[in-house]
Amino acid sequence: MSESLSQLLKSHNQRQNEVKKQNEQLKKNAIQSTNELTDSITEYVNDGVTEIFSRQKELEQQSRRLANQTTKYANQTQQWLTLVDDFNMSLKELGDVRNWAEIMEHDMKAIMSTLEFVHQGSICRNKTHVDYTMY
Repeated sequence: MSESLSQLLKSHNQRQNEVKKQNEQLKKNAIQSTNELTDSITEYVNDGVTEIFSRQKELEQQSRRLANQTTKYANQTQQWLTLVDDFNMSLKELGDVRNWAEIMEHDMKAIMSTLEFVHQGSICRNKTHVDYTMY
């Protein structure tokens, strides 16, 4: 019995050692699998983050280009508005000159009519005066 008890103990210890070895191997495999999974997840997340940063950088560049173009177009629009304002002012001045010319023309016609009237009056007076002296 002592031999069989001793053999049972020895057999039990061997099985426990084997189970322990298997557990250690399973533990190593689990750790390795966990590390591989963590590395894969990290790589996947990093790829996504890298893509996001790349897109963000591209969007920032496009945003700067758009801001520059907007500033350029705003300046050009301002120049056009200034030209249109200057043109409108010139047209207004031309309208003022035209109005002034029309007033001057009207005044000159009035002066001319008055001078013709005066001139005709003096001719008529001279004819009347001449007619009286002849008789």
